[in-house]
Amino acid sequence: MKTRATETRGAKDVATHADRATDVVNHAAADAAPDAHAGILPRRVGILGGTFDPIHNGHLALASQFVELLQLTELILLPAGQPWQKTDVSQAHHRLAMTQLAAQTLHFAHTTVSVATNEIDQNGPTYTTETLAQWRTQEGQSGAAPASLALLIGADQLLKLDTWRNWKQLFEFAHLCAESRPGFDASGIPADVAQEIARRRVDATGIQRSTHGGILIDEALAIDLSATAIRQHIHERLAGRHETSEHVPPAVWHYIRQNHLYRT
Repeated sequence: MKTRATETRGAKDVATHADRATDVVNHAAADAAPDAHAGILPRRVGILGGTFDPIHNGHLALASQFVELLQLTELILLPAGQPWQKTDVSQAHHRLAMTQLAAQTLHFAHTTVSVATNEIDQNGPTYTTETLAQWRTQEGQSGAAPASLALLIGADQLLKLDTWRNWKQLFEFAHLCAESRPGFDASGIPADVAQEIARRRVDATGIQRSTHGGILIDEALAIDLSATAIRQHIHERLAGRHETSEHVPPAVWHYIRQNHLYRT
């Protein structure tokens, strides 16, 4: 006849074996689970280019959204030198100074922020695809580790992407990441561009795991600001001698007032 002690030891042995079996199953499941970070490139660079006339909070919100979504390690703000599709823009040194002031307001735990003068320093018209090609060449010469390079744009740019010089070649050097806005009508995207989107569309992980060639369209940012409307707002605020503007960082607003920009 079994004693109570024997029965107790038997129950403990069964529980111990069950625990060990559970541990084995848990370890096997952990080993089989895919690593969410596997294949992600250690350098993930986002370039936000634009006329920045002026750089405004919409630009900064777009940049911040992609820093978080793509877990960028580097964010580069790239003011255009002489945009070939635009006329009557503010002088380059003013736009550069405002961009540098705005960059100082961006603070991220794991992302460096810089302002590039590649296009500002260039004589004559500047073209995005050529700028990206030059960046890749410089990267290759520096011996740096391969980087995921993403060109960050507002989705409105997709409507006229096919007017960019050698636009299809940009995918040889970078990804294209577009942020939509409320009311954006994708039906206006040209057929050639729509075909490229359908062929190249990936999610954020796809951007992080490859150096170039993908298209990502994000719709999380609910900001609808245009540079034209902001310049009009600034003109009105200046005429009213207001001390602040809700559309640009305080340091940029101060620079605008001190240098008498956007008064006409």
